[in-house]
Amino acid sequence: MNIFDDREVRALNEKLEKLSEDPDFIVSDLILQRKGKTLQFVDLVMEGGGTLGIALVGYIYALEQAGIRFLSVGGSSVGAIVALLLACLGERTEKKGAALTEIITEMDMKSFIDGRLFPSVLSRLLGKGKVTAKTFKIIVLAIFSSCSIVKKVGLNPGNNFLEWLTSCLKAAGVRTVADARKVFASIPEDLTHRTRGQDYTKPSPSLKPVAADITTSTKVIFPEMAPLYWKDPEALNPAYLARASMSIPGFFQPMEVNNVSEIDDIKEKWKSLCSFDGKVPDKITFSDGGLLSNFPISLFHESRVPNAPTFGARLGSFSRVVKEISTFRGYIGNLFESMRHNSDFEFMYKNPDYRNLIAYIPTTGHNWLNFYMSDDEILCLFKNGMNAAYDFLENFDWSGYKEIRRQQLTMDALLSRLHSGRSRRDRARPSDDARTDTEGA
Repeated sequence: MNIFDDREVRALNEKLEKLSEDPDFIVSDLILQRKGKTLQFVDLVMEGGGTLGIALVGYIYALEQAGIRFLSVGGSSVGAIVALLLACLGERTEKKGAALTEIITEMDMKSFIDGRLFPSVLSRLLGKGKVTAKTFKIIVLAIFSSCSIVKKVGLNPGNNFLEWLTSCLKAAGVRTVADARKVFASIPEDLTHRTRGQDYTKPSPSLKPVAADITTSTKVIFPEMAPLYWKDPEALNPAYLARASMSIPGFFQPMEVNNVSEIDDIKEKWKSLCSFDGKVPDKITFSDGGLLSNFPISLFHESRVPNAPTFGARLGSFSRVVKEISTFRGYIGNLFESMRHNSDFEFMYKNPDYRNLIAYIPTTGHNWLNFYMSDDEILCLFKNGMNAAYDFLENFDWSGYKEIRRQQLTMDALLSRLHSGRSRRDRARPSDDARTDTEGA
């Protein structure tokens, strides 16, 4: 399937290229010139969502067509997978969306179901709408609670996925975490600030796939926390970082890392990197990064007006609504959803300006565990991502966003001073006991 032959994709390409040539199209203060065109740089965070991640590829492709390139990238689950590929497929100024699209559309998704017959049948039923995602969770829980032969806590080993991602990275010349850093950490020397030229704080680009260490209840941000789990993390195959993040509970077996306690100075590392002061376990189990933060939009947050925005790509809506919990199925489904989104809701509540940075990609009618998608379904998700990106860019106001951020920072500083002053007064005021003692004397 050649997605780029689709009439709607070609039409969107033309609109995005025109947008990139518009002198009033401004999304960032960090820019550089290439071949007579202005490239604008942003950070990017992507949500987890299983096979719906195809829409993230369409979103990235559209941003690049509009002249946008990426500084730091991160995400959970499939967002982590796409972030890793985006980071490793070429130099920062290059368009990577087309290569990423080719990789994703040519992969044999159904081969990732490398368990026995049951998970294959289940995925087909999910794709056809015969089994809902909530029902799937009940099925998996029932299997685990009633069947003692399930020892690996997952229907699929995930080995085929690991081999596929490893081969994709090797084809790009990336075999180790050190290789990935080399590709992604450098920034172009001619990257400048739109108004200040070279007089600005240079960015430090980073790649941040998120996983869940369920042995110690730790939200893990790779590769910076990799020294907690591997003796030589720089020599590690980076595909393991994504494999740790994509372990959908029940569907894929969690990834395990052994001999953790034998790492040099391991207790000090755990204390400094994640404030863990207990006994370091010998074996760590990773589950889907989305369990603790499915949309880790806080990854690149700074307490100042940024030189470049952090764009967020969400798969579906992001709203807090009252949910009916009248059945066990509804209870379990909403329990999972609360776990996945709680920390993200909290960050958005404290930083409402981020709502202006997020594109919502429609995914209605598609199932996140359908590994048997047709070409038409893949094309639909890709175009949904492209359309969401175009609509977002058409309405994004960089100057307006910076003003909102300034106002938010001013308000935060004022509230902090008020709180600090109140705390000082409370400390200076005699307690009731002290006042009584004084009066008695």
